[in-house]
Amino acid sequence: MSAIPAGAPRRSGERQVIGGLPKLALVPTPAPARGLYGTILLCASLFLGAFGTVFFLNTQMVASAYELQSVNQQINEAAATEATLTDQVVGISTPEGLQKRANELGLVPAEDIRHLDLTTGSVVLPADPDAQFPDAADGSGN
Repeated sequence: MSAIPAGAPRRSGERQVIGGLPKLALVPTPAPARGLYGTILLCASLFLGAFGTVFFLNTQMVASAYELQSVNQQINEAAATEATLTDQVVGISTPEGLQKRANELGLVPAEDIRHLDLTTGSVVLPADPDAQFPDAADGSGN
């Protein structure tokens, strides 16, 4: 059995010859491939560069952490100092604290108290200090 159909004409044994010379051109040799050592050197330099970068960044992060810890310690010390000073100011600002400090400075209570009358613009003696300033009589200062 043949793949050629039965009704197809058969060719004779002659082959057709290609005329002329083939058009071939010389191809230059490919450049020699880099060796294994070059590839290893490139990979090693990339690895060492990445490792050095990670080491540098880690060192910077540790330095920043120490600086942050130092600043937080200073903030805590300042807050403690502020709390101490606030307690001292509150203690000194009480009426008893003010009277004690005035006595230490040699101050004495005023004996001749006068008032300014805003309607007339004159300085007058109060008729009854307890009546004009009822809060001053109880000593609370409020």
